[in-house]
Amino acid sequence: MPAFSLKRTSPSENQPIEKSLLELIDEAMKDIQPMAATAWKPAVSIGRQLEWTKMFALGLETGPRPGPFSMGLIAVREFDMYGDRPHLSARFSEIQRRVEAKLAKP
Repeated sequence: MPAFSLKRTSPSENQPIEKSLLELIDEAMKDIQPMAATAWKPAVSIGRQLEWTKMFALGLETGPRPGPFSMGLIAVREFDMYGDRPHLSARFSEIQRRVEAKLAKP
């Protein structure tokens, strides 16, 4: 069971979703930053995507997306299939899913 809540809210209750998404992003950034600091390419890519998603979640100017989101796929490959940290894979995949859902809304 994931450590985060999948509670849905109506658009008028958007703030709880944003706070939850921001909390997930902050936790994920804390996890990935030490790995990215070693210049490990999968972590650098995930870190770049997390920075963009955080700016997007905060409603700040994001600039163009850093390519298609792949942090979930990278995380599954590196932390779940070939690693021992499936909780990281779940966290990155959940962030990607939530942001893509928000981008798909008109």
